[in-house]
Amino acid sequence: MKRTLLCLTAIALLGACKEKPTTPPDDGTKTGTTDGTADSDVKPAETTVKQEPDPPAIAEARAQYLLGNFDKVKESLVPLTADLKSREQLRASGLSAGWLALAVVSPVFEDAKEPAEHAVAMGDKTADKEVQIVAKLAMGSYLIGTEDFAGAATNFEEAYKLQSDGPDAALALVLYGGAKINLAFGGEDKDQISNPQSLDEAASTFVKAQRLAASQPGNEMVAALAYEGMASAASFKKNFPEACKQLDEANKIYAAKGAGQPLIDRANGISDAANCKKADPKAKAK
Repeated sequence: MKRTLLCLTAIALLGACKEKPTTPPDDGTKTGTTDGTADSDVKPAETTVKQEPDPPAIAEARAQYLLGNFDKVKESLVPLTADLKSREQLRASGLSAGWLALAVVSPVFEDAKEPAEHAVAMGDKTADKEVQIVAKLAMGSYLIGTEDFAGAATNFEEAYKLQSDGPDAALALVLYGGAKINLAFGGEDKDQISNPQSLDEAASTFVKAQRLAASQPGNEMVAALAYEGMASAASFKKNFPEACKQLDEANKIYAAKGAGQPLIDRANGISDAANCKKADPKAKAK
């Protein structure tokens, strides 16, 4: 199966699919380490600036990200992040930058670099667990774009372990499963599966993510992403009936929640690859 499907599904359970440049651009900055920390020394925060409550727009951006409305997240968080950074709102700017990085990693993964690094820096400065988790998700997403799948997997796993029952733990597992699918490919022909065991690990990770998300009210979209991940893993294993079964569960939630077009397109890509039967709208009317 061509890896173009991987770009449509697993890489992007985040959405980052772009040809890697032959020579990465050198802008004089470092991309951060594979453990999600920036390469510069970060000192503990020493600020006299009063720290304000998180703007409600950050929680709304998270919800829109999960729905696949990435353009809305970018439109909201680009100016908000800039404002929060200028006013030295450490926690809020870190969270805002992290969700912004997750939303802009597609179609140009380099766009996620600066906000991901800022989120990492704010996580270090504040020692705030929530910021650190979002920062690791953001940095892992950027590393997916650079094709450092092992580094991405490390970030996602660490994000999960920081708070294994937290609101973003299931999302961390979904992204971790996506990295595992990428790790199944390798060798001289990167369109071919060279490590099938990684697909099994991805599938079990998605199952764990779905069960966790289902136990957390308000995390239905994460459960849908987990179902889609299970469908993707099954499709790569050529278990097409299982892929279609899991995809159907994802699509039910997508329809109920009004998922954005990027998620619908991704699901349709899996459906086409697995040759799933399309629902007959007339059948429901009978």
